[in-house]
Amino acid sequence: MVRSMTGFGRGVTTTRDFQLTVEMRSVNHRFLEIHAKFPKEWLEAEIFAKKLISQALSRGKIDVMVYVKDLENVEQSIEINWSLIEAYRKAKEQLASKVPLEEKWTMQELLSLEQALVQEKPQLTPEDLLCAVEKAITQALEQLIQMREREGQELQDVVVQYKEQLMEQVKQIRSFSSLAVEKYRTRLLERITEVANGSLLEDRLLAEVAIFAERVDITEELDRLDSHFNQLEETLQETISVGRKLDFLMQEIHREINTIGSKNQSTEAAIAVVQAKTILEKMREQVQNIE
Repeated sequence: MVRSMTGFGRGVTTTRDFQLTVEMRSVNHRFLEIHAKFPKEWLEAEIFAKKLISQALSRGKIDVMVYVKDLENVEQSIEINWSLIEAYRKAKEQLASKVPLEEKWTMQELLSLEQALVQEKPQLTPEDLLCAVEKAITQALEQLIQMREREGQELQDVVVQYKEQLMEQVKQIRSFSSLAVEKYRTRLLERITEVANGSLLEDRLLAEVAIFAERVDITEELDRLDSHFNQLEETLQETISVGRKLDFLMQEIHREINTIGSKNQSTEAAIAVVQAKTILEKMREQVQNIE
């Protein structure tokens, strides 16, 4: 199935201590590139999340945003750092011997002492944390992939439409290419008649026409284009990531059309070649969005 490389997904999971929300955005990129912003103490969970994403996606730039919200009913406690407070007390006594200070300690003064009162809450085990991350990432990935698949179907329809238009131009090129040889034969016949006698006319004409026909022959290029169109149709039906393969086919089709353009001797075919290149450029822009 054809997938786009752009999409968005959101996953939410709740533990006994906090609510975890993961938002995932993806845009076009040649390879798979994952940028995740997890809390700095969640390094193991971040590595685990990137592994899950890399197993589900093959291309695109993925931005993963993680939001953690503490629950109101989480049991919390305050740990008193007695040794630190005692050190502050001794320092205050030393200062009091030099400058006048109040002897009483206020609650506000204690709260202003850095690390004197430490808020503590239950810590999740690594297993519980990974489980929560897995649920949120999985949910976000499902939504992201669904969006990429919907957009991928639209991209596939557009690519098929352009393919039909491109094949029509190639059909015209094919029909005009045979006329180019006949037109050249007619012009050459007129010129040779002016300078050659009757006995040499036919042999010389045949030789010149044969050389011209060989030089402008595009049969191989047209046959390869037919093969590329068949491969394109088959690739669009594959279930794996097809973006890189489609991009390669676009390059091959472009090469054949360029060769045809360089060999062409027909005004009508030249117009069809220009139209084919225009359609192909639009087609390539769409293919670059495919995973």
